[in-house]
Amino acid sequence: MDPEEERAQELELLQSMYPDEMTVLSPAVFTISTHLEPPTSSSGGTLKSSNQSLLVRVEYTENYPETAPVIELSLEQGAVETDDAEDGNNGKVFEELIVLDNSDLGALNEKARQEAEDNLGFPSVFAIMSSLKDQAEAILQGKQAERERQREAKIREEEEKEQAKFRGTLVNRENFFDWRRKFKAEIAALVNKDGKDEETRKRPTGREIFEKGLDGSRHSDEDDDESLQQGVKNVSIS
Repeated sequence: MDPEEERAQELELLQSMYPDEMTVLSPAVFTISTHLEPPTSSSGGTLKSSNQSLLVRVEYTENYPETAPVIELSLEQGAVETDDAEDGNNGKVFEELIVLDNSDLGALNEKARQEAEDNLGFPSVFAIMSSLKDQAEAILQGKQAERERQREAKIREEEEKEQAKFRGTLVNRENFFDWRRKFKAEIAALVNKDGKDEETRKRPTGREIFEKGLDGSRHSDEDDDESLQQGVKNVSIS
């Protein structure tokens, strides 16, 4: 088949497949925009959509499909939805958007080149588009997996810090004997303090000694009268 006729047939077929996504600039140049689906979480939930698309510009070469077309890639960013997507299992909301950036276009350009070379001699634009969409969404999924890995690593780190608070110091011979020495010293100090306090509590004060006459300096007349009365009671009359 004549290359020009093959190009015309492919162009017509692509217009029917991408009625809203394709823009024909000339019989040899057109663009196709392919929407990228958001990645899924490890639990199976679909994340919030970034509303990002991959724009593919195709230019037929003179001898296409015997030679590869010229492919140029760029990113399109649409308006982002305001509602948060929920995780399918636990309803967790993922605030961060997973998107492609210009650094990812290198890998996608290489993918397009390989696909075009693999299909030399055949109309290849649809195969290139399908391959690019799969590769772009695989990159997004890889970014999501890495983000989850970092999040889980941070959670494990925080849990490790909390557990470390309850583990204390590992016991070895040196710190055990050091602890025992300090423990005995604390116990001895408490015993000595308690013993001294007990003696202090039992020892009478100066006022108590004076009031009780324990020092022999106080012997009142009342004591003498009381002794006399007691003697009279003991005298018996015969």
